[in-house]
Formats: sequence, structure tokens, C-alpha cells
Amino acid sequence: MKEKIIAYLKYGNRFYGIEHAQKGGKDILYGSVLKRKNKQLDLETSFETESIDGLKSLIPRGRAINLVINNSSVLSKRVISRGKEVQKIVYEAFPNIKIEDFYFQAIHTGEYSFVSICRKSYVNDLLNKYQVKGLLVIDFTLGNLICSTLVEFLDLPKVESSNAVISLENKTITDITFDGLSSTSNYTLNGLDIKNNELLSFAGALNLLLKDQTLQSSFSDLKKELNIAFNQKQFASQFPKIVLSTLFIILLINFLFFNHYYNEVNTLRETALVVETSKEKLLQLNEKVEKTEKMVNDVLKSSSSKSSFYVNDIVKELPDHILLKEFNYQPLLKRIKEDKPIDNQKNVILISGQTNKQALFSQWISKLENKSWISSIDILSFEDSNNNLSNFTIKLNMDATEN
Repeated sequence: MKEKIIAYLKYGNRFYGIEHAQKGGKDILYGSVLKRKNKQLDLETSFETESIDGLKSLIPRGRAINLVINNSSVLSKRVISRGKEVQKIVYEAFPNIKIEDFYFQAIHTGEYSFVSICRKSYVNDLLNKYQVKGLLVIDFTLGNLICSTLVEFLDLPKVESSNAVISLENKTITDITFDGLSSTSNYTLNGLDIKNNELLSFAGALNLLLKDQTLQSSFSDLKKELNIAFNQKQFASQFPKIVLSTLFIILLINFLFFNHYYNEVNTLRETALVVETSKEKLLQLNEKVEKTEKMVNDVLKSSSSKSSFYVNDIVKELPDHILLKEFNYQPLLKRIKEDKPIDNQKNVILISGQTNKQALFSQWISKLENKSWISSIDILSFEDSNNNLSNFTIKLNMDATEN
């Protein structure tokens, strides 16, 4: 219990992983946010941005981040390990480097070891950029090695990351082949749907919880410093809240203690009044219940058991370049008023949204027109707005025989 409280105070219920990668020769940052709820982890959201500045609006200030550095500044190799020490494996993989100028990290997978290195100057400068922007990195990994955190959840012969193909056999990494991947792949990890360019940031966020012990690195001292700095900032931000909360609790207890007898006297007086007025209030409550029940019945009568079917049937045909902003099933003809029946526009769905692809919008309308339960479609509005977006509103007239 104590460890759970400490973990919650440190991380909250969200865990952030960022992959600092490259795409088309330019930096790109892929992010994943895991949310813990009822002893389960869900992928709450994922995102990508082209700069560290772009993260400031995506990650709340003071949150712990696991950074995966996976760009051209990181060099990776596979070597035959044969029980060698990590430093010796690094020398074997990169015999001509001045090892004290590099951070290195490795994982052992039976016969092979996978090693990634990056210059200390680059890593330190990158961590400083995050710190200057108020983004708190408490751990980092190099290359694709963080994928070792996920092997227990994968039953595939290979998976793709943002820049590599990771080959697997018996839940063990056998090879990491680098390639300029342009396609998008989707995987299911323990019930969560994840794209290949989210794989490493997802693993980074997950590793904040799992603490993968198979990763060996030369920068454990630096990670301790990052954690100490993070804990100090957390304490500095949480301490005033704890003090104020404690003071509030003390004042509340004091208030309750000294007002105990006063409240008891008031309670007796109020009881006498309740006895005198109970019959009148009961009648009023019965009248309100009847009115509420009538309103609920009106709403239920206007609803359709197929409403979920309509939503699913429309959304599954929705192209990527169309964003829905409003879905109004059987819209109201007039505002709801007390003591008045609810009047709905039967067999009608109003949909509003945005698109930047007029051709896709037309194709989508054509597909909807072919639905057996749609009798006709009216395009109520289609107007251009800023940023090459067009706002639209359409009206789906449903076939009454399908309801």
C-alpha cells in the first residue's frame, strides 16, 4: 500500500513515453500516454510532433517522462556475446571509439547481444533542452533496445518500430534490422491496439512501471541524478499542497468538535419541523416523481434500440480525413420545457464535422446513400473555413420500415 501511494504521488495515474526519432531527415517525436485505472493500463492517447516545443501542450508540467533516443545519433549493432561483459561487447562492436565519450546500453538474448551507443555530449544537450522546456525526463534508453520490455506480450515472429524490424523467436529478440519504414503496421498487445510508430514510446511509458532489468547501461548514475532532480521538484510542488491539506483537516476537525452540541440542538428543532411538514413534502415529492417519470418515458419512446447500430454503421465507413463534431440522433424540434412532452424529429440523424478532402467526403456520402436503412441524404451546409478545412452538416433521413 505504501509503495502504491508513493508511486501515485510520483507519477499520478498517467505514464508518458517519448521517442525522439527521425523521419525524412528531420526530427519527429512520437508520444504515448498510458493511464492506470482499476489495476489496468490503457493507451489513453498517442501523438506526434516535430519539436520539443510541441510537447508542452501535450504533456502536463511536472510529469515524469521516459525518453527513447532513436535517431541518426544512435549507433546499434548485434554481436555474439558468449558471456562477455557489456563494456567488452561494446569494444568488440565499435573497436575504434573512445568509449568514455559515449553512453552505451545493451541487452543479452542468449547467443547474441544488442548494443546501442550515443555521444554523451548529444544526450546531455538533448536532456538539457527538455529540462529548459519544463519537461522532466527521469529515464532514457537508446535505439530500439526498449522493445525488450514488450517481448513477453508479443506472439509474432517480427514487429516493426518507427525505423526497424525486430525479429522474435520464443519471446526472445534474435535480430534488429534497420530500414527506412514508410508503411504503418498495427499490433495488439495485451488487448491494446498500437501502431508501429507508437511501439517504442509505448514501451518507454510502460517501462516506468515495469523497470525492465534486462537493459544494461553505462549511465545508471545519470538516471539516478535525473530521478533525484525529479523527486526534488515533485516535493517542492507537493509540499505546499500537503501543508494546506493538513491545516484544512485540522481546522475541519476543530470546527466539527466545537459545533457538535450546537448541531444537536438544531437537529432536534429541524426534526420537529420535519414532522409537521412531512405529509406536505411527501405529496410534493410524489408529484415530482410522476412528472419526472413522464419525461423519462417520453425520452425512451423517442429513442430506438438501433441507435448504437446507426452510430457504428456510420463511423466504420468514416474516412481518416473527416472529423465528426456532432452526431444528433432524432433531434429535438423545440426546447424541453417543464410539464411539456418532448417533441423529436423522427427518423432523422444530423451530423456535423470537418474535412480537408472534398473527394473523400463525396465518396463517404455515396457509401451512406447505399445503406439500406437510409432513404435519402440532404447536405444542409458545406462551407470552407481556415486551414484548408471545410465545415459540413448533413441530414440522414432514415427508412421508417427499417426502424
